[in-house]
Amino acid sequence: MSLFNYVDPPNANLICCICRAPFTDPTTTRTCAHTFCAECILRALSHASACPIDRTPLTPADLAPADPIVRSLVDEMRVECVHSAAGCAHVGQRQDMALHLREECVYAEGRSRPEPVTEGDAEVDEAETADTDDEVGPAAPHAPLLTAAQTACPHAAFGCAYTGPVAAHLPACPYEALKGFLALHAAKTGLLAEQNVVLRHRVDTLEHTVATLRREMGATKTALGPWFRAASLPPGVAAAPSRPPPVDALAAYFPAEERRLDVAALEVGPSLEGTLAGLRESVVGLAAGVESVGRRGEIALTNETLRLGEEMMSVRAQMQGLRMQVHGLMMERNAAHEAARMGQMQMGSATKL
Repeated sequence: MSLFNYVDPPNANLICCICRAPFTDPTTTRTCAHTFCAECILRALSHASACPIDRTPLTPADLAPADPIVRSLVDEMRVECVHSAAGCAHVGQRQDMALHLREECVYAEGRSRPEPVTEGDAEVDEAETADTDDEVGPAAPHAPLLTAAQTACPHAAFGCAYTGPVAAHLPACPYEALKGFLALHAAKTGLLAEQNVVLRHRVDTLEHTVATLRREMGATKTALGPWFRAASLPPGVAAAPSRPPPVDALAAYFPAEERRLDVAALEVGPSLEGTLAGLRESVVGLAAGVESVGRRGEIALTNETLRLGEEMMSVRAQMQGLRMQVHGLMMERNAAHEAARMGQMQMGSATKL
């Protein structure tokens, strides 16, 4: 359950479906992209290895920190101070609450609390305020004060529902006899809530640091490649005196099941430097070969393009010749038809005559 009192209604997309509160250390699943509180999803996976939303198979290894945008949205939500019940009126972003408790809040651990105002002090303050108002001028309108019949019990925060004259009620109030214990309990509860907020902030920071270190160690492991494995010799086999046993300087940083046992060991010495120099020369030679192949390919492509262009021009010339020949044949055919038609017309005219 969240320890924060949110000023504004939280966005429904920022609510954890398990605890029904805004995300705390939001964590997203890699398989189905659902987001939960880190503590909530780990507790759920301890009971069933499935996503609480779509019931797809899920393990702790499939969890990853949520997108930084989601983390920023929940950290920027406005909350009240955890000591608001004691009188602190601070309202700020959730990510700044630890700083407020550590440096600003007067109700936090190790700081002097303001003295409570008694009924006599309230009457004196009210009289002084009235005198000041008479001297200065009419005061601004304010909310009417509670009468004696409407005064709530000083222990209303602990559950007493009495309203009325306090002096007549306190001797019979069951909370009056426990006021020392209740005050101590409230102080301890507030102290625990404050420490919980500060520790949660520290845990979030540490988890983010651990996740960063894991990514860096994974990148280091990938970069080491064939030089990384657990250095061990078979039982009863001693290392050669001329060559010390292989040293795996990073073995303590990786789980044993993830080590590669089928490649050479990491040897810290001149051999590694020479191997790296040889690899660099090989990479340089490979780059030169790739560049040469690329240039040859460009030249071959240019030659092929020119040859295809010439062939296309030849095909176009042949097509133009065929077109002219067909045009000539069509003209001759039209002339023959026209001559035949004129001959028929002349024969018809002669027959009529």
